Amino acid sequence: MELKTQALDRVLEALSPTLAAELDRLVQETRDATRQETQAALEQDLLFRIQTAVREAETAVTAAAAVEREGAVAEAKETARKEVGDELEQCRERLAEATTQLEKASADLATLREQLDHWRVFAETQRQLGEASSQPEILSRFLRLAEPFTDGLAVYVAKADGLALWKGRGKPAFPEIISKETTDPESFFKTITVRGKTVAAVCAAPPFKAETLDFLSASLERAIEVFGLRLRAADGK
Repeated sequence: MELKTQALDRVLEALSPTLAAELDRLVQETRDATRQETQAALEQDLLFRIQTAVREAETAVTAAAAVEREGAVAEAKETARKEVGDELEQCRERLAEATTQLEKASADLATLREQLDHWRVFAETQRQLGEASSQPEILSRFLRLAEPFTDGLAVYVAKADGLALWKGRGKPAFPEIISKETTDPESFFKTITVRGKTVAAVCAAPPFKAETLDFLSASLERAIEVFGLRLRAADGK
């Protein structure tokens, strides 16, 4: 038994360098394999992390771009809406200004037409009153010419007891006898005086055109005076 043990020891002693070298090789290969596996795992993990970071960055960039695009679109819409609103307001202002100018022009045209009508009446008044062949005809023509310029018109003639109603036109009722003191202060009242003597009077109910009635009353006064002069001249012959 002892001889066998000694023989085994010698064999082991002889094999020890080889076994040691083989063990070292196995350990080194195991280490190398482990290192490679670890490095591969690390590289794989690093690659995964890089890919994940890239995807997250791309997602963030896409999201930021979408937000920026939405903001740009919203800003563009707001700008366009403001520009359209400003242009619409300018159009409204120009339209209002044009409407005002048109209304003013229409009012001016109406005033000019009214003035033209008045001047025509004035010219026609002188002619028609001058062509009358009697004082009643003068008064009748005056009534017809002056009637459009008041809602109601009356002519009074001088009588012994005052100014008596001769004729009236329109809806208002006029008193039979009138004077400056008894006339409604809102009414138009004008006496017709020839050579310092009151021979007639004109009364108009409101509304009326005082300036026109003043002119027509003055024309009536001159027409009556001229008619009287013509009568005296004819009597003198």
